[in-house]
Amino acid sequence: MQQFRTANPGGHRTGACGWLLVILAIAGFLPAHAQNKGVSAESARVTASVPRGAVMSGLDEQALGKRFPDAALWLDFENGTRALALLWPGYEAPARGGVIVLADEGGNAEAGLTGALARELARRNLAVLTLGLASPSPALERILDPPVAGTDLPHLPGDQNQGAATSATIDVMASASGNDLEAVYRERIRETLVAGASALGARGQEVLAVVGIGRGSNHVVVNAAELSGAPAMVWISPTFYPEDASRLADRLEKHPVPRVLALSSSDERRAGFMRIKVEDFSHQRVGPGDLSTPGHGKALAGRISAWLKPKQP
Repeated sequence: MQQFRTANPGGHRTGACGWLLVILAIAGFLPAHAQNKGVSAESARVTASVPRGAVMSGLDEQALGKRFPDAALWLDFENGTRALALLWPGYEAPARGGVIVLADEGGNAEAGLTGALARELARRNLAVLTLGLASPSPALERILDPPVAGTDLPHLPGDQNQGAATSATIDVMASASGNDLEAVYRERIRETLVAGASALGARGQEVLAVVGIGRGSNHVVVNAAELSGAPAMVWISPTFYPEDASRLADRLEKHPVPRVLALSSSDERRAGFMRIKVEDFSHQRVGPGDLSTPGHGKALAGRISAWLKPKQP
């Protein structure tokens, strides 16, 4: 059973922290890169102890929780780990309903489009819960998105995040490999989505839709049917892993959701979308440009809000 609690923004006095850092630096416990990058001693120690193949969150959730103490909501799991969600209530009570937004791979619960979209949806009186999406390790990335034979290895988001891990690092994959790595990674995301839906439900908000940004769309498809009420799905610039893309139509047929909205800046995916058998499927072009930037938050929120309104008979 998941437990939910709001974050406590309290902390030590600046002066005390300053002396503590000096003492640690003199004693040799604070690595040079931690001093240069502004990373805490605790984070530096966690980074050094992370086993090969583990998922590096790189989401800096502790700092994010302190930046948004009123919105921070920690989702605690039975295995002792936790994830940070940000809750953006609707501007007027009661809200029209709840929306979960899963960030693009490597993004936290406020980064880039995620935070901008949440604020705009809240202005349209929707209660929004945002979640970050940790990048897989390089080893897992090669399993989920294998390079095409004869080409160079693709850019691996996990490579640039190796030095940015915090105490939120997922350390449960120490001895896992192959399919186990993938299973643990996907299960963590599933647990986070289910916990987010439960958190909204505990606050009297029915989940109307689950939104996935970029790679987040991949995990929304896999897990949306398990959420209470089988809410509608929204994909923003959807990016699917090859194996999941090949099973997309079948998965939606076996685990149907009532409505799907795909938002992209081009029509290149329209042919693939035509194979999807959903009673109410809509593909809308929004653009031009990269939809994952904060500047598109208002336009995308307008499309989503209008689409979620009950249809007139």
